[in-house]
Amino acid sequence: MKEDILLGIDYGESKIGVALGRNDLVMPLVEVNGKNDMSAIHEITRIILENKVSTIVMGLPVTIEGKDTYQARKVRRFSKLLKTISKKPVKFFNEYRTTKESLEEGYSKKLISRGGHEDALAAALILKRYYNEN
Repeated sequence: MKEDILLGIDYGESKIGVALGRNDLVMPLVEVNGKNDMSAIHEITRIILENKVSTIVMGLPVTIEGKDTYQARKVRRFSKLLKTISKKPVKFFNEYRTTKESLEEGYSKKLISRGGHEDALAAALILKRYYNEN
């Protein structure tokens, strides 16, 4: 049976957090410069190909009521481009509080103080929650 490899994304206009997931195991990977959507998409697509990713899970910043925010519309636009170029399915997952929670985790603070990447940790948290709910 083929195992699914997931790519978690925490989209931001300046930094995009990226994490990999396989069999419920999640690993923060890298932060991609988000200032230019097309170069970010090309870098993420390279990561997708190198790691044989089957599905992309994008954090979607919605309100507590589940309504799209201004940022959620940007995420949807970015993900549409990413899906077209990478030819991989994109699933959205509510990312409410993931960046804040990644900063609150004890190990996160240690990693960040050593130059770790909170956006990649937030992407890993999105994937972790996705696995827990599916």
